[in-house]
Amino acid sequence: MNLWPVIVRELRQQARQKFTFTLRGVGAGLMTLAAALFALQFSFDPYRGGWLFSGLHITLFYAIWVLVPLSASDCISRERREGTLGLLFLTPLRAREIVMAKALAHGLRAMTLLLAVLPVLTIPFILGGVSWQQAAMSALVNFSAVCWALASALVASAGTRSSLRALVGAVAFTICAILLHAITLGALTTPGIFFSGNVLGFVDERLLYGMSPMGMNQVRAGGGMARGGAGMLLQGAVQGALVSALVLYAAVLYAAWKVRRTWQEEPPSQWVQDVQKTFLTPMLWQGFFKRWMRWKIERNPIGWLEQRTWTGRLVTWAWFAIVISLYSAIFTDRNLFRNFSGLQMTMAWLMMGSIAASAAGSFRRERESGVLELLLVTPLSAAHIIGGRLRGLWGQFLPAIAALLIIWVYFQSIFRRYDDLGRVLFFAMTYFTLPVIGLYFSLLCRSFITAFLATLACGLLLPVLLERFGAFWVAVYFHMQLPFDASFGARPGALFIQSLLAVRLLYATRSRLNGRQFPLERTGQ
Repeated sequence: MNLWPVIVRELRQQARQKFTFTLRGVGAGLMTLAAALFALQFSFDPYRGGWLFSGLHITLFYAIWVLVPLSASDCISRERREGTLGLLFLTPLRAREIVMAKALAHGLRAMTLLLAVLPVLTIPFILGGVSWQQAAMSALVNFSAVCWALASALVASAGTRSSLRALVGAVAFTICAILLHAITLGALTTPGIFFSGNVLGFVDERLLYGMSPMGMNQVRAGGGMARGGAGMLLQGAVQGALVSALVLYAAVLYAAWKVRRTWQEEPPSQWVQDVQKTFLTPMLWQGFFKRWMRWKIERNPIGWLEQRTWTGRLVTWAWFAIVISLYSAIFTDRNLFRNFSGLQMTMAWLMMGSIAASAAGSFRRERESGVLELLLVTPLSAAHIIGGRLRGLWGQFLPAIAALLIIWVYFQSIFRRYDDLGRVLFFAMTYFTLPVIGLYFSLLCRSFITAFLATLACGLLLPVLLERFGAFWVAVYFHMQLPFDASFGARPGALFIQSLLAVRLLYATRSRLNGRQFPLERTGQ
């Protein structure tokens, strides 16, 4: 096999990317943050190492599911866009060797994330209360998560040349992989409990609690989750790791088969053209549609760029249709209002992620195509460009946001449950400020993944950290006890800091546009 030269090429390419080092910093920062929050709530008392280790494991576990698919989703599609995939096939390389080299390179980069967090993971061992079974099970579960997440990214990247489609596909496959991983691990570790009845409830418990080594603490007490004993849990984790490795190998074979079939660029097939003509071409009220689009381009030409294609318009009405369809279906459920708050929170967080992704990728498309340079030589000022793009982003999600928040407030007022009004205010403010923050990072960062993560960190995490850091020092200065608040951002101080950051980054975005201070994709600057 001619695998080694390709692996060396991939490793050198990854070493030249800034995101490779950013990935390690993000992982170590998240683990440090989790340890700091644990210290604020419980302090580093002796024999609390097991609980701290469990919290760090959960943080690392979900960080893998987020960071690995984002970092590897463009590994093959990028070769298609740059035209280097055909050059690789001119060599004696085969499709399986190319995909395997990609998998090994990105797998090693994911393993460097695990190595970067090892210094933080030593803190629970110093505190005490961590057994070798917990450490072994954590390593096996995280290895399995890396395999499943990497398999999702390879499958999504093999079938397209668009980075956005590869990213969306990786996210969709990752959600399915999380559920399959939970089912597999539950069936292997505690088959008697798993197949006894409520499978979906057990999957939810496995995702939130059972995958954590905290369940090993219940072994000594004879808890239900660890009823089979530490040996059975560890044996199931080993089997789960083997199954995950086989899943990754199967994903490599499928991606190689897909690449071998589609590495040559060909026009769309006849059935694809028929589908596009039937479902993606306006057929009804064409005159009204043309007048509507002409009015939008005359009123806001920069915002029109967000909805000039069917994919941009699909984002607007797909979210609105999801919100309306979901509420129409669940209103017939007798247990609706028992879990209504959890449903609202899930929908709100998913929509927030979609808004952050759209904002972080906004100016990136214009930078890649050169449209941004042309816009700057038109009579439009930087303020008009930014304002038009922000109005386009806000208008893209306005129907879905209005439906979500109005229904949330309406049912809170009917049942006089006003405890969620703070959360409604938090999401409403975040929906307003997040496009401003994402627009700045779409102009600053070359990589979409870096811009997306920076948008979430600056728009959500940083205001909460600054607010709680200030509250901590105020409590220390006045000798007060600081209560631990589990709410993420529904606090006036965090919302005020979030607004200040949005205003500051808005002026910074205008300064960068006026000074032409942004990376040019075509020149490699």
